[in-house]
Amino acid sequence: MAEPAAILTIEAASPGGVPALVDAIYVLMKTWGYEPTVYRAQFAEGNLSLPQRIATTLRQWKARRVEERGLPTVLVPAPPVPLWLFYAVPHFLLGSLLGAYECIFVASGSAHVALPLALRGIPYVLWIATLYEDELRAKMSAGDKWAQRVLNSPTWPILQAQERWVLNKAARIMALSPHTAARIREWLPNVADRVETVLYPVDTTRFHPHHEAHSVAAEGEYLLLAARITDPRKNVPLLLRAFALVKQQRPHLRLVLVGEAPDDHLLSLVAALSLEEAVIFRGVVPPDELLRLYQGAALFVLPSAQEGLGIVVLEALACGTPVVTLASGGPEGIVIDGLTGRVVVEVDDPAALAQGILDLLDDPDRPAMRARCAAFAQEHFAYPLIAEKLRAAYEAVRNAPRGLSRIGQVITAVWVMFVLATYVLRQMTLHWASIQQRIIDPLLGGVP
Repeated sequence: MAEPAAILTIEAASPGGVPALVDAIYVLMKTWGYEPTVYRAQFAEGNLSLPQRIATTLRQWKARRVEERGLPTVLVPAPPVPLWLFYAVPHFLLGSLLGAYECIFVASGSAHVALPLALRGIPYVLWIATLYEDELRAKMSAGDKWAQRVLNSPTWPILQAQERWVLNKAARIMALSPHTAARIREWLPNVADRVETVLYPVDTTRFHPHHEAHSVAAEGEYLLLAARITDPRKNVPLLLRAFALVKQQRPHLRLVLVGEAPDDHLLSLVAALSLEEAVIFRGVVPPDELLRLYQGAALFVLPSAQEGLGIVVLEALACGTPVVTLASGGPEGIVIDGLTGRVVVEVDDPAALAQGILDLLDDPDRPAMRARCAAFAQEHFAYPLIAEKLRAAYEAVRNAPRGLSRIGQVITAVWVMFVLATYVLRQMTLHWASIQQRIIDPLLGGVP
């Protein structure tokens, strides 16, 4: 009988980097003889008021077993509370839902999702893309007002303390990029010996060069971006402006964008730059079509302001396609100048990105670079290599000591009480007049 195992995440089930990590862990654990279940916090979605969110959460309070993307999944409700309390999901923190596992794989964009495990003393392997501050600052620079409010909130130190606690308590920390690994070691030197870089595994038997793809591509010579193109962090407007400059010297070049359908802002910008005939929005394409586009592209261009890794970069490199990227974190250390592509340091300058693209297009060494890209993929993130790293990390931790010392239990209890009390006090301060009028005065027989 297969041994049960758990994968914990808090991300939505829609396509993206973290669901891809969960899928990879699940498939590998099945091959190792485990029977994994994904545990995911589910929050009320849509433009709902706070009372509506509370009502929705209460209606869905019981954990539910479902199947998502073919994976057995347990959905638990996440209370509609502020971000600094959000990750303390009651089912994970207080119930027996996760208590039966010797070790749990945690896959997330940032570390906070593992907070209930850290507070309970349950061993876990943490696979994360970025530090939360780095993610928020990138969102803020892209104009995200919510990220700005979080960073400037008086509760931001609580979020940082939670992240620090989770990283300190992790048995193993797998950073999704060399940049994130370095940032964690810089911020918390005491966990440096538990941090390693583990890239996303790419099936290089499928993602590999096709030497005739360029000559038969229906798009002609083209640049490629595959991403959630309406996400402000992907910086697509910057790419369009840079492409307009590149096209002045390469009039027959095209830009192919794969992912979401473009919004009105992107369509208006394409028209304003007179690029209607040169920019191709392909939307979501089948996997085989995406593979063909990787193999046939002259270059893959990632203009993101911030990336935890960029799985699309790995897939492009495995197909022998050099990458031009901004200095956005995750791709650095993977996209190496002269070896696998070009890193543009000026992150807000379309002319600098355009020049980086032109330099690589004109590089006589580009054919040899294509071979180096494919070889780099084999040496650094081919599936068997990453699979071995994941298994070694999990096996090393699965029998780690669990539970907290008496002092740890006291600290945990005090911490949870502090967070809850702070939230209740905040709400009472904000709504005191209404509480007094509707509850206290009637109870005490007050006169209006």
